[in-house]
Amino acid sequence: MGSRSSTETIVAILKAFLDQRTWKQADLARRVGVSPAAISKRLWELRSSGIPLESEKDHPHVFWSVPKSWYPGGVLFTGEQVTELLRQLSRVPRGKARNQLMDTVIGFLPNRQAMAAVVPAESTAREEQHLPVVEDAATQTVALRFSYFTANRGSEGARLASVQRVLPGPPARFIAICHRTGKLKWFRIDNMSDSKLDLTEPFRDAERKHVDAYLRASLDGFHDGQPAAQHMFFVGEPEARWVQRNLIDEMQFEEVAGGIRVTVVTSALKRLARYVVGLGGATKPLTPELESEVATLANGVLASIASKGRGPGA
Repeated sequence: MGSRSSTETIVAILKAFLDQRTWKQADLARRVGVSPAAISKRLWELRSSGIPLESEKDHPHVFWSVPKSWYPGGVLFTGEQVTELLRQLSRVPRGKARNQLMDTVIGFLPNRQAMAAVVPAESTAREEQHLPVVEDAATQTVALRFSYFTANRGSEGARLASVQRVLPGPPARFIAICHRTGKLKWFRIDNMSDSKLDLTEPFRDAERKHVDAYLRASLDGFHDGQPAAQHMFFVGEPEARWVQRNLIDEMQFEEVAGGIRVTVVTSALKRLARYVVGLGGATKPLTPELESEVATLANGVLASIASKGRGPGA
């Protein structure tokens, strides 16, 4: 056999394993064009450097294999897997990163197939910018420093938080321990600016069961900071037919005479009341706390209308 450089030998070995996932050591040596001793040395070197090579002895032979999904520097996908990958990517909110991935995958397909008929939601500019930083803060367990606009105060301020759970949405939100209050809070990424990881501030970890309980007590990304309570409201026919298909995820319903009864256990009473008010005369609160909050909201709207009369904008 002629001599080959170590680089040529390694390239030939990798190419051989791309063509065939399992080789008898002697056959691989002949394929590469080196001696069995040389091929054995290179295989062990590759294995020690991180290539997922597995050896198995079956006297008098030695077999070498790589996983079916192995590919140097990447991952191999079957045709069916590529189709499913495209299907999943097509459902991801549109944005620069998602579109680049779609273009890359489609570019490797012979027929340039695409999921053009699927129209996903579109990421906002702030979600594109800040969601990766929030995800890194969660996966790397590093504190997150950012500016945040608080709607009820109408102002933006500096925040420091430890991200516990990320919900890509849309809209994209996350649950974090606020370092100022030490409590779990919801944050909406559209309200963020100037996000960065802060390696100087210790990460604060919450027990998973506490985060799960906080999430269960929330409603549509809202939590009032109070213990969760059970609330119910009634929706009459014919509105009940479409309402039952458009309930917020945490809500449950059962059919009753004349419509449906909706039950939800939540801390977000204000968010629930706004939902019920939006249903207008088709609904009726069935629990005292919800009835009181709905009445406060409705009376506020009526008072606002009465005070404006028929002035500008009427």
